[in-house]
Amino acid sequence: MSNKVLETLTGMYFTVDDPDGSYATGQVIRLAAEGLYFVRFDGNEVTLPLELVPIGEMLETTEEEYKLWRFFDTIEERDKWLDAPSKPRVISLVRPTK
Repeated sequence: MSNKVLETLTGMYFTVDDPDGSYATGQVIRLAAEGLYFVRFDGNEVTLPLELVPIGEMLETTEEEYKLWRFFDTIEERDKWLDAPSKPRVISLVRPTK
């Protein structure tokens, strides 16, 4: 990958979904090495230390092709996405007739 492509994530804000149904937010701080980023997760009351995250982890999806990491240019865009109501799904509870 070129450095230009790798640098695109620097400064981006993100959300990342956890398997337990919760999520975390934070910001990509800078490129540490090829394919490896320093990120800072948002803390409740204190600034958390930087963590190293490989690009492969950021690109992971679930078996249903659901992206776990989402990236945003600004905090406002991220907050707008977080505050948006989720689209309800209709689940049929009636068994189909044979």
